[in-house]
Amino acid sequence: MNNAPRRNEQRVSRTQLRLISLGVLLLTAVAFTAHDILVRFPRAPGPGEGVEKQVIVRRGAGPDEIARELVRVGVLESGGRFALYVRLSGRMPGLQAGSFVLRDDMTPLQILKVLSGRGSEKGIRVTIPEGFRLSQTAALLDGLGLVKMADFRAAALDPALLAALGIPAQTAEGFLFPDTYYFSASVTARDVLARMHANFKEKTADLGLKTEELLPAVTLASIVQAEAKIPEEAAVIAGVYAKRLDGATFPSRRLQADPTVAYGCDAFVLPSPPSCRAFKGILTHAQLLDEQNPYNTYRHPGLPPGPICSPGLPALRAAADPPDVPYLYFVVSQNGRHTFSTTYQDHLKAVRRYRTER
Repeated sequence: MNNAPRRNEQRVSRTQLRLISLGVLLLTAVAFTAHDILVRFPRAPGPGEGVEKQVIVRRGAGPDEIARELVRVGVLESGGRFALYVRLSGRMPGLQAGSFVLRDDMTPLQILKVLSGRGSEKGIRVTIPEGFRLSQTAALLDGLGLVKMADFRAAALDPALLAALGIPAQTAEGFLFPDTYYFSASVTARDVLARMHANFKEKTADLGLKTEELLPAVTLASIVQAEAKIPEEAAVIAGVYAKRLDGATFPSRRLQADPTVAYGCDAFVLPSPPSCRAFKGILTHAQLLDEQNPYNTYRHPGLPPGPICSPGLPALRAAADPPDVPYLYFVVSQNGRHTFSTTYQDHLKAVRRYRTER
């Protein structure tokens, strides 16, 4: 009797059993992984104790990049599981670019709600530092996917909008208060300007400035902001510039402020002066001698046409009421502080010391 067919059937049966067992194991593993990623992981709290962290999601960022950023700031422990959860859950299309505030004890599900704009009533957090120019603010908003740079520029230079807001200048430069704001994903450039200028008016209401005093005060404050690396020096620097603006004390009335010259080469200043074609961020004689730059306070007496940045409150207070100081000159030191001088000879000595230190 031939037992070969029976042995073959037994081998087939054993092979089938192994395949079935392997399939069951694989299905079990997949089910366990799916349950872990889609059920347990989304509801697991983060590694921290509720500390707020700022997270920036770049426009066009994918799940892996977002996960790496969340791990970097300490909101997540497992970036790989988060990226897989985003892919498996189909939530990626709903995520937005922007600056978000997350707590380090939030669950992945809560994180996704915030990143999709549904978990925070405040909106997308944007911080404008003191001393930011309009062009820098525009670049920040553009990078966060909120407002296109061209739209912000058009609004900031729109005479009708400036008049409606009560901004007494040719641009909104200097009249948008540097602060932390929360904007919705649908915000427009005009909305941003209106919010920031309303904040400016609220913050400066107690300075007691008359309408005709506003533009020169804010212009001076912006120069003080650009020069004063140490806040407590703002008042002294404002006092120096106030004396320079006094023709009886300083006949040339030239402020000779480097930041104003550099601002003349800013992207929002039109038309661009000839010397700005070669400007690479460091002033040279070409820029300092350029009379076609209206912001060149080495060549033109008095204040420039308008502010050169967004001054903070210390600079605004200093410019609104500059103290009477004996100094006419100052030069920065290595530590960011300034050496103030009453005579030009003493100023030259301070400049030589600064160059030696460098």
